[in-house]
Amino acid sequence: MIRIRFFTLLQLLLNRKELELAFVPGETMRSLLERIQARIKTRFLHKLLQEQGNLKTGTIILVNGKNIHHLQKLDTPLSDGDEVALFPPGGGG
Repeated sequence: MIRIRFFTLLQLLLNRKELELAFVPGETMRSLLERIQARIKTRFLHKLLQEQGNLKTGTIILVNGKNIHHLQKLDTPLSDGDEVALFPPGGGG
């Protein structure tokens, strides 16, 4: 299983704090995000990704506490038992 935790505005948008999905061998962060979106009816990927599919500036995604910017970004491979944390870009003023 992969445990996905939603933070800040994603929690409010999706009205949930977490989700668990079965692990799929060969899964990357990009394919996991697509599976999450397929599972959840509310559109949320536009909060994390640009139209071209790259991470928006300010998006933070952690795999077991490590930022994917320091790994292989959206191509980061996942393993059974991983915990993923999704933080959309912050806003304010």
